[in-house]
Amino acid sequence: MTRLHLLVGGPDSAPTDDLPNLNRLLARGHVRDLPAAGHSATLAGLFGLDCRDLPALAYAGEGGQPGEAAWFRADPVHMLAGMHSITLFDSRHFQLGADESDALVAALNRHFEGEIEFLAPHPQRWYARFHIPPAVEVPPLDQVAGGTVGLDLIGGPDARRLQRTAMEIQMLLHDHPVNAAREARGEAALNGVWLWGGGTWRQPAAAFDRILADDFLARVLAGAADIPVEPPAPEYGQLADARTLVVLDRTPHHDTNWFGPALRALQRGRLETVELTLVGAPTRHYAVNRWQSLRFWR
Repeated sequence: MTRLHLLVGGPDSAPTDDLPNLNRLLARGHVRDLPAAGHSATLAGLFGLDCRDLPALAYAGEGGQPGEAAWFRADPVHMLAGMHSITLFDSRHFQLGADESDALVAALNRHFEGEIEFLAPHPQRWYARFHIPPAVEVPPLDQVAGGTVGLDLIGGPDARRLQRTAMEIQMLLHDHPVNAAREARGEAALNGVWLWGGGTWRQPAAAFDRILADDFLARVLAGAADIPVEPPAPEYGQLADARTLVVLDRTPHHDTNWFGPALRALQRGRLETVELTLVGAPTRHYAVNRWQSLRFWR
């Protein structure tokens, strides 16, 4: 049973005109909207998890020992204040060295000693462990980055507590010497963190037999589920008799070298089905079998 599942991300919420093969797959498939929005939440759903579970798994993937604690991601962000809103930028928009990261995390740990412990196994991936974890609901960073944000995005019984913590962090980082030096060089200040998650370590479901991905989170989930994982090949090749998940971006290169060959393999009976999850707002799931792939009029 050879089944291919393509998880397709990218900057746009809809396919573009320069991706004809992706458009053909989408047009011929059965479509449904998914409740999850964004890359992290979509990946979590594919492995039978909630996005709250991801920080603990990611911390373990960094080599940490999550134990039974509740873990949050606390990734550094640049918040750009406008006239009536704040736009949040993640690490795709700035560089952060290990020395800078260590200095900022040390300042946070001094300030919140006995209340929150911050850890930075990677300069751009920070984690937080609360002495008393707040019960909150916060969207993952990739779901809100690049858009306008407010403290109203933090929900749950302890929302106000986490809102106060977030504002306290902003004030602490605003005048930090690391940020003063960055601004003097014309670089973005790291003037906030985005706290989300709050779950404990959970075993992901082994939903696939093989995963092809460069994505950090996908590789973490594969490792925790004991699924073989490797980077995707430059182009589609004959797949083994298995359920394979491939994580790709929405690019012309992948349209030519992955989406097109996958459609032809499906039409020739070399694939039983192609499932395609298109991350966006909303995230949509498409399922295409061989008969549907032959509907040339669509």
